[in-house]
Amino acid sequence: MPGGKEDLFSARGSLWRLAVPGESLPARLPFVGEDGLMPVVSGPQPGRPSRLVYVRSLADSNIWRIETSAPGAGASSTPVVSISSTRVDYNAQFSPDGQTIAFHSNPDGQLQIYVVPASGGKPRRLTSHAANDRVPSSSREGHWIYFSSNRTGENQIRKIPATGGDAVQVTRNVGFVALEAPDGAYVYYTQTSGAPSALWRLPTSGGQPVKVLEGLVSWAFVVLEKGIYYIDRPAGEARLEFFDFATGRSTTVARNLGEIGLGLTASLDGRTILYTRVDSSVDDLMLVENFR
Repeated sequence: MPGGKEDLFSARGSLWRLAVPGESLPARLPFVGEDGLMPVVSGPQPGRPSRLVYVRSLADSNIWRIETSAPGAGASSTPVVSISSTRVDYNAQFSPDGQTIAFHSNPDGQLQIYVVPASGGKPRRLTSHAANDRVPSSSREGHWIYFSSNRTGENQIRKIPATGGDAVQVTRNVGFVALEAPDGAYVYYTQTSGAPSALWRLPTSGGQPVKVLEGLVSWAFVVLEKGIYYIDRPAGEARLEFFDFATGRSTTVARNLGEIGLGLTASLDGRTILYTRVDSSVDDLMLVENFR
């Protein structure tokens, strides 16, 4: 801020101000700054108070559904919306029994973990923390929901009871996305959070990792008994692929998926696939006159 007595910054989907120096807590800007990024304040001029300029960045990501007759078979219809809100909803994951879907969303600014019945209904919130909690996946017996959180300043894997309760830290080094195979023999994981990544396989009993696939997009993979669904984007076109363990080959299940968001899941029989699609994204330049 002009004068150097306050900092203005963006966090949790809003703009905040903080006195410097001092021990007071940050205060959210009233009336303005929702979905605000990159705030800039002009210095006061004679007869004119300061102005605030910021970017209002808003995206609406929803979870879409694809149906197919069998794992690896071509889609039986075009994708349809499955879970939606006016905020971001993504990284849906079926529970092992197929009865519930875990996903993360940010209705209050921070990403939190939610669970919703697979048949539809009102989502139930599992986490309520100031950090970003995201990328949920269920343990194979269904008792725990694993997720990634930056509560310690870096991304670590934690788990929380599927019925709700306190989260327990699992990893002590950086962890982002990991899924167990249906038989629990292997853990499949990616190593990056945004750029296309290789998919690696590591025995749960220990051993050396083996590279399985290249070029996975946005954490988008799910491990089934007979193969792996994943999304790649050759030549800019997002496609749903199926890697068959028996043949060691991939086939295309669906094309024209739209702008891909984060996450992919499938029912145990491999016939229902959920993925995240960014349906709208808007960046506006906002001006606030007489900012004090």
